[in-house]
Amino acid sequence: MNTGGHPVVQLTPVQLAWLREIGMDRRQLQPYAPRTAEVAAAPAVAEAPRARQAPDEGLRPVAELLTGQAAMAGAAKPDPAGGAEPARRPAAVPAAPKPTKAPVGADAAGPLPLDWQALQDHVAACQACSLHAGRSQTVFGSGATESVDWMVIGEAPGDRDDRLGQPFQGKAGELLGAMLRAAGVGPETPVFYTNLIKCRPRGNRTPRPEEIAACRPYLQRQIAMLKPRRILALGWLAAQALLNEASDLEQLRGQVHWLQAEDGRRIPVVATYHPASLLSRARHKANAWRDLNLARSV
Repeated sequence: MNTGGHPVVQLTPVQLAWLREIGMDRRQLQPYAPRTAEVAAAPAVAEAPRARQAPDEGLRPVAELLTGQAAMAGAAKPDPAGGAEPARRPAAVPAAPKPTKAPVGADAAGPLPLDWQALQDHVAACQACSLHAGRSQTVFGSGATESVDWMVIGEAPGDRDDRLGQPFQGKAGELLGAMLRAAGVGPETPVFYTNLIKCRPRGNRTPRPEEIAACRPYLQRQIAMLKPRRILALGWLAAQALLNEASDLEQLRGQVHWLQAEDGRRIPVVATYHPASLLSRARHKANAWRDLNLARSV
């Protein structure tokens, strides 16, 4: 078909259904509909999923149409043994594992030690959430423990951190070190590095709320014992957990917040980007530099 001398592209039933669902009128789409001969074979594929649509599920019909096409394509794909692989229903999403009940003295629910080494040993034995099952070891933190000028808090250990037992290993750690040196934080500056979570989540996924809740008392006790002059929170998750704020990182960074520690001291906190994020988003480095200078000024 031609309109105004230009050929009109014929759309598939799936494409037409999607355009109708985002608000385009059927009359506007009529010139793009398949010819009668093509439609005759298509309704079985395009319309059958609509019969399964729940009345209040919005865009479900399009998702089902696309799923139906993918299933048909998958059914025709031979498996390694030479047979045809049958179409499969989508697997049910498993429920999040419940936190493992910890033995007495191996979680943060009761009184925590006031001695630094005892606290580290307590964390190493922790089984307060499911993360303990997949860790090589806990990553308690590293650096100065006296007259701490900077306490740098990330989100969770990575793969190398888990294997080496030290935070901020690899390229992200190298970038962090370079940024701090550029801001005047030299080898002689007392800095302590740690994470919100002390165990690596498998696959480096984002920690779950129950995992953060299980680890938060350890971090709070570290802050109370170290009495840092300032805290640098790296990444939105660390910033939100420390400040008890639901705002995104762009709203939290660029200003000084105040954290009240267990002993009542108010500690300045500056939030900025995690160095792992800066490795792939170089455009944020200028803002990160401003955040570091802001932290240095308090």
